[in-house]
Formats: sequence, C-alpha cells, structure tokens
Amino acid sequence: MATEITMPKLSDTMTEGRLVAWKKSLGDRVERGDVIAEVETDKATMELEAFVAGVLTEIRVKPGEMVPVGTVIGMVGEGDVQPATVSAPPSEATAVPENWQPSPELPPAEPMAAGDVPERLIEVPPEVTSSPEPLPRSVDDGEKASPLVRRLAREKGIDLREVEGSGPAGRILQDDLEGFLGKQVMVEEEASKPEPSIAAAGVAQPLSRMRAAIARTVAEAWRTIPHFTVTVAIDMGEAEEVRREFKEAGSPLSINDLIVKACALALAKFPLANASYTADGIIFHEGINIGIAVSLDDGLLVPVIQGCQRLSLKEIAARSKELAERARSGRISERELSGGTFTISNLGMYGVEEFMAVIHPPQGAILAVGAIMDEVVVREGQVTAGRRMRVTLSADHRLLDGAYGAKFLAELKHILENPVTMLV
Repeated sequence: MATEITMPKLSDTMTEGRLVAWKKSLGDRVERGDVIAEVETDKATMELEAFVAGVLTEIRVKPGEMVPVGTVIGMVGEGDVQPATVSAPPSEATAVPENWQPSPELPPAEPMAAGDVPERLIEVPPEVTSSPEPLPRSVDDGEKASPLVRRLAREKGIDLREVEGSGPAGRILQDDLEGFLGKQVMVEEEASKPEPSIAAAGVAQPLSRMRAAIARTVAEAWRTIPHFTVTVAIDMGEAEEVRREFKEAGSPLSINDLIVKACALALAKFPLANASYTADGIIFHEGINIGIAVSLDDGLLVPVIQGCQRLSLKEIAARSKELAERARSGRISERELSGGTFTISNLGMYGVEEFMAVIHPPQGAILAVGAIMDEVVVREGQVTAGRRMRVTLSADHRLLDGAYGAKFLAELKHILENPVTMLV
C-alpha cells in the first residue's frame, strides 16, 4: 500500500511551500525518520522526514516548484517505481494519429505566361484611406431602434450593437445614444491621462519570500486590527544592577531577558494582553509564550520562548540566546517560530528612544522597547541622574481598553523597577 507524501503545513500562516531538493531518488529505500526532501516556507528552509518505511516509488513535484499545502509531492510504497510521473508529456506538435496517411502528391503547376494573365487581375484597386462606417443593428433587430435613432447613430459613428436599450423590450432611445457617447468620452479622457511620473529611475527587485511574508503579515495586521498605544518611562537603574550581579556570578543576562521575565509576570496578572480575538469570542491562552524579534539581513524572525511563566531568569536567558543564534544561522525550526501569545520588539541597541510596533496576528499585543537613556530625574525631592527606558504597548482595542493597557504597563514598570520580584 502506497503512502502519500504531502507538502506539510509547518506554521499557522503557511499556505504554500517550495520544494528545494529531493534527498532520496526514485527507487531508494526509505526508513522512518529519514530526511527525504528539503522544503522552503515563508520563514525558513526545513527538512522533511519520512513517516513510514518503504521505497520512494513516485516523485510528482520537481525541485524549485511552489505548491499549496496538502499537495501530494511523492509516494512511498513497496511497489514498482513509476518514472512516468516525472517525465514530460509528449508535445502535441509531434503527436501523429494512427490512421494518418500522407496526401497524394500533386503534379507541379506549370508557370503561367505573362500574357495569359487576365487584365482585371493586374489592375491595382484604389487605396482605401478611411475605415467603413460602423454598421447599425441588423435587419432582425431593426425594431429595436427607430429610423431617427439609426440615422443619428450613423452620423455619430455609433454601432447600435454596442448600445444597451432602456426602452420597452430593450428598444434603443435617443437618451441611450447620448449616454453611450458620454461613456465613450469618459473612457477617452481616462486613456489620455499621462501615466504617473516616476521621481527617480530605479531597478525593480523581486521580494524575497521572507520580505513578502512580512509584507502580508503587517498589511493584514494594520488593516484588520484596531491598534492603540500606551507609553511609559521606566527607571532601569536597579535592573541594570541585577544584570551586573548575574554577570559577575558567571550567568550573564541581557536587558531583554529581564524584560521577558517581567512581561511574563505582568501577563499572568493581566491575561487579556496574552489573549487572542476571534469572531467567536476571546481565546485565553494557558501558556505565556513570548516571541522575541530577531533582526536579519533580509528581514526578521520571531522565535518563541514557550512557557515563560514556568522559567527562571537563567532559563529564559539560555533559551533566548539559543533561539537567537538558531534564527541567525538559519537552523531555526517552524515549531520554534510558532505558538507565540505576546511579542517583544527591542530597538534599544540602535539608540531608538521609543517607537510603535505592529501587532503580530493572531496575538493581541506587542511591546516596543527603546534604549536606556541618561536623564535627569527627581527622587524624593532631589534632582539626580537616572537611567530611563521607554516602552510602548500596542494592543488590539477589540480585546482590551486603554485603562487595561495602562494597568499592564504600570505592573511591568513596578516589576522592572523592583527586580527582586523576578528572583523569588
């Protein structure tokens, strides 16, 4: 019994995939777990493993082809190899019917003497300088237009066959002619408009699959999700001190690791920020799975740290580092890119003070993190130097309101300004 090999759905957003290469040839023995092909999704290139043992008996999709999810790309079985599935069909131009017979040869025609050519055949007709007038409706349709309408149509060069009548039984009236002429004028004016000028000459470059996927996702998010934003400034002095202590103890942390942990604690208290909106209602996710945006040369990936509510700071730091390295090296799996319930986008390392991020569907919120800046602050009536960081929450207004978003940020601010709460 043969088993179908189909293009797998490797993420929630995947609708099609490209077969990069076959790792097995026709007739090769395949064991369960063997890599049989490489598949490119909109995010990464993945290895496709066999789920059954047998022989690769059929290949239906060639390397480089793009096919929808679920398409059968090959077969594994115990039967004979079917090479016909990968060979091109014979060209129609070379197909010859079985009962075809060559036509009998005709005797060659004798050349005609110049004098034998009739005079009327060598006369040159006068050159036609204008096209014939458009014909009115046929005699059968004569009842559809009065003689006056037919005469006006001839004078104005209107083909009555192109005019839709508004009178009884589709009869064409004078108003129909005027309306038809008005439409023609509008079409001609539209056609005569100059094409929009291009400010500067450039070379069009096709989108990479990653850039095309990003374009689709952010366009859908901006079109379908009613965003609102809330911003708060956070004193990061104590958090930086905790980071130094961990580093001295041989367990380096990043500021982003602290933010991930703080978000996990805040999301546990404000679950709407960790939820998803659907037409059937609000989905409250059991796990807090936080995505961390990782910048690449041709776009970005968002690996997901699963179950952040159960992880310590050290575990979050280790998992974050591992996922970021796998994303940059191209070794990230679709599973590690899926299932996020909340996302953090940090541009602080580029000196960005604050910004707004676009929500990643089907999530309901995203946190945009700016740089930690030296600022003058007032503490207990005393002016002093401080280390401030601004974060902006973009949230789905269908899920939560401004006050709820503000309370979430207030909790996040409290945790980061009192980082001992993350160590308990």
